[in-house]
Amino acid sequence: MKTYSVFMQRTVASAGPTANFTMTVQAISSAMAKATAEAQYPGYKCFNSPVQVRG
Repeated sequence: MKTYSVFMQRTVASAGPTANFTMTVQAISSAMAKATAEAQYPGYKCFNSPVQVRG
């Protein structure tokens, strides 16, 4: 598993109080990290590619 940083942006006005935020996700690939983050936060989308966290 790799750790990815995902920048989430609100697409539905009633989704939550925060317009955008960055979160970290553990996943096998960048595409899976994006899908996981979007599934955890309905109403938010990841428009950019997740970035792998080096460490």
